[in-house]
Amino acid sequence: MQVEATPERLKARRALMRRGVIVLYEDNHLLGLAKPAGLLSQGGPQGVESLTDLLDAYRRAAEGKPGRAYVGLVHRLDRNVSGAMVVAKTSKAAGRLSKLFRDRSPELKKTYLAWVERIPREPEAELVHRLRREGGVTLIAAEGDDDAREARLRYTVVARGNHSARLEVELGTGLPHQIRCQLSFVGHPILGDLKYGGSPAKRPALHALRLEFPHPVGGEPVTIGAPVPKDLEKIDERRRMDPPV
Repeated sequence: MQVEATPERLKARRALMRRGVIVLYEDNHLLGLAKPAGLLSQGGPQGVESLTDLLDAYRRAAEGKPGRAYVGLVHRLDRNVSGAMVVAKTSKAAGRLSKLFRDRSPELKKTYLAWVERIPREPEAELVHRLRREGGVTLIAAEGDDDAREARLRYTVVARGNHSARLEVELGTGLPHQIRCQLSFVGHPILGDLKYGGSPAKRPALHALRLEFPHPVGGEPVTIGAPVPKDLEKIDERRRMDPPV
């Protein structure tokens, strides 16, 4: 059952929204959120605001907590990626959710939207590669590289535009920069993703659209769906995607 929308909680949510963070779901164990692009998931350099900082302040204001509030970050989005996240409010929920993400449980479904260069020939496909990290970049591993990890995703072309397409991507694994690397390798880098060969834009056109998982306390299905932000709607318009987002 979701928490009561008290005046204090509503005021705290408005403060979050001014930072671009939208509360999509909240009960005694979980917070489902839409993170804006440009916000770190977790603390970085001193003086740089992060999602965990904002959620600590949110919980203290909404619940009248005198000290630091528990904020269990069980997964991350890259700083310049927007979209759906789930954060634990209790250590029990954090432990169980962390296990879902760590074990790549089939009960956990992660769906993204990606605006990419060129239109794929196949309307849908599964990509399976072995990836490795080097100097903060994810690369396709060479044969025999023992440090590589298998990466799997499935994409569907959901819209076509000017020399570009919008894909719905379902992750089978959750490796760093996986979507960005795999799509670039098959000739469809994400718009704005300069690190992986995309054309210039303010940020990579990648959005975590939806998270689906069993509730860590009770097991009922939970879906966190994040609205598409305005900057990606504008890319959709400029590229004349059909159908529009």
